Amino acid sequence: MSPTVSWIIPILNGMPFLPEALASLEAQTCRDFEVLVWDNGSTDGTVEVLKQWIPNRLPGRVFTGEPLSLGNSLRALAAAATSPVIARMDADDICEPHRLAVQLKYLQEHPEYALVASDRNCIDHTGSPVAARTTYPHKPADILHATLRAPRIVHPTVIMRRDALMQVGNYRDLSTPECAYWSEDYDLWLRFLSHHQAITLEEPLLRYRYNATSLTANETRLNRASTARREAWRTNAALFAGITDESEAMRLWEKQLPSALPMLNRISKHFEKRDGISTARRWRMESFRKAAAGFTRRSDIITRVWLKLASRLPSA
Repeated sequence: MSPTVSWIIPILNGMPFLPEALASLEAQTCRDFEVLVWDNGSTDGTVEVLKQWIPNRLPGRVFTGEPLSLGNSLRALAAAATSPVIARMDADDICEPHRLAVQLKYLQEHPEYALVASDRNCIDHTGSPVAARTTYPHKPADILHATLRAPRIVHPTVIMRRDALMQVGNYRDLSTPECAYWSEDYDLWLRFLSHHQAITLEEPLLRYRYNATSLTANETRLNRASTARREAWRTNAALFAGITDESEAMRLWEKQLPSALPMLNRISKHFEKRDGISTARRWRMESFRKAAAGFTRRSDIITRVWLKLASRLPSA
């Protein structure tokens, strides 16, 4: 009989943090799971450590010998999973012992949600607490709005229904020689939230590790991520935001529209079909106004005045 949950973990050179991550799975109060790991060519002893743990201490399987991109290894793991629920974590993070029990209970008690994420505490390479660099929304509508500009679900905290994941096409990697980097999480959330609701629990259930990197490396990573998000938006704007003209979608993304307001109203009406929130009410929501501001150029006086007026209305 298949377990209820399949943890999926792509990995490349996961040492020295991997044993602590695996130990946090062994310590889960809910043990109705398997652990599926895809190795993408590790050379630091990762595979040897994995084989000490799986399946001896943790039920599951380690896939080796076929290195893939991050998106494609996630896709392969989700396809290999036999459980109705998929759970994510990365090989350098630490799950709180009650993480799976809390999230699985919530998912089972709330059939309206296909994905349950959580907040997280951040740690450095020594395991010491550090301040979070980004705040994430918790309510479904706020998540939907924030996703207009960037991935706003903490990917390693997610558990989701496997059938919902497969319905939207699973993870994917659409990178090309011209654009070698792909934002597999943003691409997935744009597709997933077009069909399903997600919620983020306010309780931190994961310790998320920030690895120390140089300023130059961080800048390079940010540039790559920005390009990858742009391409994910181009690919999914019609489905997610209802903008069927690709050139219009990209002009909005790049703040090239003389006035973004008509397009933003169109997006709101598209969202209304999904969540029932009227455009009048949506403009009273801070999360939508914040996303709208991200599409608004400095010279767009009409939209800027509208945003200011809307901010004075009672909150929805």
